[in-house]
Amino acid sequence: MEQYGLTVYDYWRIIRRRKFIIFFSVVSVLIFTWIFTNLQTQVYQATVVVKVEPSLIVPGVSTELLGWDMLAAINTEVKIIKSAVVAKRTALKLGLLPPVITEEEQNSIIANVQSKIEAERVSDTNLIKIMSTGADPDELYKLANVTAEVYIEKGIEDRTRRARELREFIETQLTDAGQKLKESEEKLRKWTEQTGATGMGGHLALQAVNLQTRQADLLKKYTAKHPDVVEIKKQIKTIEDQMRQLPREELEYARLIRDAKLNEELYTLLAKRHKEAQISEADRVQSAFIVTPATRPSYPIKPNKIMNITLGGLVGIFVGFIFALVTEHIDTSIGTIEELETYLQLPAIGIIPHIAGVSRIGGFRIDAGLFRRADDVDDIRRKLIVSHSTKSPFVEAYHTLRTNIKFVKEEMTGPGASILVTSSGVSEGKTLTAINFALAASQVGIKTLYLELDLRRPTVHKIFGIKRAPGFSDCILGKKRWTDILRGTTDFLMGEIALDKIIRSPGLENLKIIPCGSIPPNPVDTLNSPFVGEVLDEMRRSFELIVCDCPPVLLFADSLILSKHVNSVIIVYRVGRIARGALKRTKEQLVSAKANVLGVVLNDIKASEMEPRYGYYYDYKYYADAEKK
Repeated sequence: MEQYGLTVYDYWRIIRRRKFIIFFSVVSVLIFTWIFTNLQTQVYQATVVVKVEPSLIVPGVSTELLGWDMLAAINTEVKIIKSAVVAKRTALKLGLLPPVITEEEQNSIIANVQSKIEAERVSDTNLIKIMSTGADPDELYKLANVTAEVYIEKGIEDRTRRARELREFIETQLTDAGQKLKESEEKLRKWTEQTGATGMGGHLALQAVNLQTRQADLLKKYTAKHPDVVEIKKQIKTIEDQMRQLPREELEYARLIRDAKLNEELYTLLAKRHKEAQISEADRVQSAFIVTPATRPSYPIKPNKIMNITLGGLVGIFVGFIFALVTEHIDTSIGTIEELETYLQLPAIGIIPHIAGVSRIGGFRIDAGLFRRADDVDDIRRKLIVSHSTKSPFVEAYHTLRTNIKFVKEEMTGPGASILVTSSGVSEGKTLTAINFALAASQVGIKTLYLELDLRRPTVHKIFGIKRAPGFSDCILGKKRWTDILRGTTDFLMGEIALDKIIRSPGLENLKIIPCGSIPPNPVDTLNSPFVGEVLDEMRRSFELIVCDCPPVLLFADSLILSKHVNSVIIVYRVGRIARGALKRTKEQLVSAKANVLGVVLNDIKASEMEPRYGYYYDYKYYADAEKK
């Protein structure tokens, strides 16, 4: 196929024409996908959902105080779940680690457990999904649940350990704070005894301490520019200004009061934290909880058969379409009427539609032509126009062919017209075309003779169930007169054509047939006999139309020899059967032999091979199918 600018209609025609390539491509890919999918190991997944409370991860201290970020905290927990420590404890709890085992074997088992466990945070929540993946569904849901339990147990242990460490740290700080409190109180007592100061300085110092404590509390909630914070700063500054104006004894007294007060508050705070740490250490509070336990998975997550088959179908369609385009590109045959007329400079004088028999295999309609030889006698007999309604578009195609062939009187050597029907190669349907053309002419009252000049592979006697000899070759050899070897209605009635088809076919009495006769040892010598022209001239004086069925041009010289004895030649071309170069050589050889080539008959045309502008031919299949019902 020559590639110019392909239109949407061209692509649609290619798809219709190469639909079997696409079909087999899709089926092949689907079969491969199905086999590949079923050979894959089925993978299951069990999921347990755990809720994490970040505020409980570190006991006794709020996340705000530590400045923790919840997302970072949960991401840390995800890493812990997937850690080797959790995997080892899980393996121990499931009994996967024997009492006696080498370190290498132990590490291998732990790594295997780790490879089956995945964990991820559920978006915008403090939930974590723990997923176990593998081939054994019974093992997986147990593995997921045990992993979650081990993680929770480890969380309790870690929390208890952190609480103990915090308590021990607070105890150390509390001891130091107690010592500082005693020292500050002792200094205050001694200063009071020595100076007897109990006045304004102590009062201002207590006010300053209280305001500083309140300021620290406000700064936990607000910024330094908040009105309440600004106001307290002003009050503290006022008190400090007042204290600077106090006498030295009062000023020192105020400082001692303030130090003692601050140490007392620190000691009180640490004592409170110490109690909280003791309670937290004694209380095994969970920082994570199982929200949804894992259940035994019923269906595998891999392979996804539906998705694989769907993708396989799409890939099959794509690959099939590519193969269709490639096949169309390398196809050297002529695919369209316009292409034929442009390439050969000959008109398409007839378009014979595809009429396929239908077989059923497993409930599917199958084109019987796929399994039948093109020259099968039963197939040809079934496609005779006498086997179809006179209103059938298939029959009308031959009447259209008859109408398109114009008999130019001045080109004739006698009163009758003689037309030679040939082709480039075998199995192009020239015999069927010639017979149906002769039948179509006889149906409209034209006195017609079908003359079988294919002395190499005669067929007409099998189709009509008549004797092959005597025939045309016997006439040329002088054994018989041509008038004595005519076959007519009586012979047809005794032959293979069904009686009802003969009766319902009008004008059949106008058709005579002369079979090839005895097959000569050298057909070319027989056809080169000068008697051929004389016999044909006699026949033309007795018939209005003589249809000559001749062998393919590119295989034998018979058609070239006989073309000089007839008025016109038509070439039968079965679309997609013969390369364009061969068809062109057929035309050139006939022209070189001085043959009057009228045009080309496109045979066995399917709707998918028609150009959109010839869309009315698409209806042939519809009417042909309707005729069979």
